[in-house]
Amino acid sequence: MIEVRRVRANEMEQAVRLSDETFRDAGQKSMLKAFPNVFDPRLNQSFGAFENGKLVAFMGLVPSVVHVSAAKLNVLSLGSVCTHPNYRGKKIASNMLRDVHTHAERIGASMLLVSGDGPLYMRSGCHYFGRVTRYEITNDHEAFQSFIANPGIEIRRVHAEDCFRLHAAAESREVRYVQGVNELPILIDSEAIASCYHMHHAVYAVFESDRVTAYAIVAIPDQGRVMEAAAPFVVERGGSPEALAAILQFTLQEQELDVLEIPVMWNETRMLQVFSHFPSKRMRNHGTVHILNPERLFSELLPYLSEKAPAAASRLLMRQAPEDGAVLLLDGKEMASLTAQEVVAVLFDPEAELNVPEPLNDVLNQLFPVPFPHAGGLNFV
Repeated sequence: MIEVRRVRANEMEQAVRLSDETFRDAGQKSMLKAFPNVFDPRLNQSFGAFENGKLVAFMGLVPSVVHVSAAKLNVLSLGSVCTHPNYRGKKIASNMLRDVHTHAERIGASMLLVSGDGPLYMRSGCHYFGRVTRYEITNDHEAFQSFIANPGIEIRRVHAEDCFRLHAAAESREVRYVQGVNELPILIDSEAIASCYHMHHAVYAVFESDRVTAYAIVAIPDQGRVMEAAAPFVVERGGSPEALAAILQFTLQEQELDVLEIPVMWNETRMLQVFSHFPSKRMRNHGTVHILNPERLFSELLPYLSEKAPAAASRLLMRQAPEDGAVLLLDGKEMASLTAQEVVAVLFDPEAELNVPEPLNDVLNQLFPVPFPHAGGLNFV
């Protein structure tokens, strides 16, 4: 009989072994090193399926808080999902995912971020979300001619002595994961998403008057390894677009790279302008999302919405509906019912088109979409 429950401290070694056997080759660091929070028994969030005490399937869960200006969103990230080869095809993962959803609701999460988009997730309420433009930055592009370094700034690698300066720059972002001054170096050292592509981190920053005005955490190929499917890319960054462009130029030269990719979210208007001359491709945010509780998420977003458009925010309510859908009320009157996919579109898609009454549509256009960090950054699970 298969038992599904949270993984205990003395069982985490089994979880690491199964994850490494599933996702890692000899040239990659262990999943324990890349995703320490997934296997941290002190968090006590990850789930396993057991048969006679043996772990046969695993789902890693990591809680995070995401800031969207004044709003704080309770988010769970799901990753390292694996099943022992002898137990695949038995719907164990589907049963586990139902328990994960129940657990997420119980602890008060409003969103579940998933690193994949396989049938298991799409059948269970996950959807693509957001918009991002991924630019291919090259060193010889004429656009760099406008990025002239100010004599008063210094571009260099970040050192341990820069921890407070780097953290202050990361905290200045209005849309971000919460990353403590002691947590940020751990996330950088873990190299979560970089290690999936046989890459490691290099961290650069612009220093001006003893403060960091921009920084970039870059995934570059491991030494001696020929680039394969993925080009080097910016994992996470902050600061002014112009200063960031100078960092990327510096990185390309120091690392002797031909190209460096950077994802820019739809709401980063100035960043989109600065990099507009480079080749690009438009994509969705990384992975998929399951809105676990639209009503709770709307409540969490209210501080941001009330700052953005106070009058519109005071008129709108979102109520939970079956199948993760929602009912929208305007001035206390029910105006529209949304499916789960429509909820995701309203909240996060700048190109969403809904057939709703005009008064409601006007309010929605004032409030949404909501910006969200790139899910393939340091907090990737």
